[in-house]
Amino acid sequence: VAELRATTVDPAASPGLRDAAARRLARLAALRDDDGHPLVPSAHPDRWWGLNEPTHAKDPVRPPGLPVALSGSALEQLANTCALQWFLGREVRADTPSTAAQGFGNVVHVLADEVASGRAPADLDVLMERLDSVWDALAFDAPWKSAQERGQARDALERFLRWHVMERGRTPVATEHEFDVTLGAGDVEVRVRGSMDRVEEDAEGRAYVVDFKTGKARPTKGEVARHPQLAVYQLAVRSGAVDDLFGGRRPEPGGAELVQLRQPATGRDGQAGLPVVQSQEPPADGWAEELLATAAGRVLGENFTPATGNHCTRCSFHRVCSARPEGRHTVD
Repeated sequence: VAELRATTVDPAASPGLRDAAARRLARLAALRDDDGHPLVPSAHPDRWWGLNEPTHAKDPVRPPGLPVALSGSALEQLANTCALQWFLGREVRADTPSTAAQGFGNVVHVLADEVASGRAPADLDVLMERLDSVWDALAFDAPWKSAQERGQARDALERFLRWHVMERGRTPVATEHEFDVTLGAGDVEVRVRGSMDRVEEDAEGRAYVVDFKTGKARPTKGEVARHPQLAVYQLAVRSGAVDDLFGGRRPEPGGAELVQLRQPATGRDGQAGLPVVQSQEPPADGWAEELLATAAGRVLGENFTPATGNHCTRCSFHRVCSARPEGRHTVD
């Protein structure tokens, strides 16, 4: 059947050969068993993928006339990673259940917050005791993997504690600070909601945002300079997201940084025993606003085309992605 279907649309085949293939497909499609069921259902064009015109939903993804609601992490997916992955994962909610790696990150984030907020002492033994109370709930592929990841978690917490107590010239003012602001982005408005892992005040009274990361990969120096999530946090500061933490005044953004808890600093990255820290200056020249406008435009235009890259190795949607061999059969 596949060869016959391919022949009917092969421009290199003669008209007679294409016609003969179509007639044979028609005969196969007409075959029925004693109960009237088709013997070769795949021969009928009604069963072929990719022949119908694209459909359009009656209701738009986002209501027109209202600010486009996004999160900082969603902005990075939409603008720099893959709009299709964002749509299927965040709008359709078709993503796979949380993995052990995500559970690793959640546990480390919670413990870091407890230390910063004063609910737990800056003591590694205490943190490990708390970690062990929930560790068995994480689903690892094998006991050895659980033990390996527990060791990684201990190292990450130890790096966090060393970073937490070191002098950085800034004073912590909040942890896990939730915000909800509306930002201008060209001709549209974007409503950004999220949570900042830590907000600190520098010596000049500016707001500095810290984002803890527990992944095994890290962006390059150039990517950090244009990191969408850090940039959104700083735009949010500029639009009043942390005013309540600064006595009602509007602080200027003083920068933001990624603290890579899973990755030890080297002599080149910083002091041994500390995590890798990657900093971003306050965004200038309007590039962050342009990024917002691009992301909002893709949502409003419902332009969710796939884009390939390293993120494909961690994507759950290979079988429905036209940019991947596994999903290309839906349109080819």
